[in-house]
Amino acid sequence: MNLDRFSQGLPDPAEAEVIAHCAACGGEIYAGEMVYKVDGEIVCDNWECVIGIVDPEFVPAEEAVMPA
Repeated sequence: MNLDRFSQGLPDPAEAEVIAHCAACGGEIYAGEMVYKVDGEIVCDNWECVIGIVDPEFVPAEEAVMPA
C-alpha cells in the first residue's frame, strides 16, 4: 500500500463527488479536498475566499495595539 498521496495524481474531476459548496465563492468542493472551516462555514482553499469570510480589519499597527 503506497501512502504517498501524490503517487497516483489528482482524481479526475469528472468522477469526483461534489460534497459541498464554498460559502464565499459558491465553488464546488469535492470529496478528498482540503478546506477551511470558519465559524461552521466550509470555505475552499483560496485565500481570497478565506479573507472574505473572516473579514479582517486592515489598520495601522499603532491603531491595532491601542486598547479599545
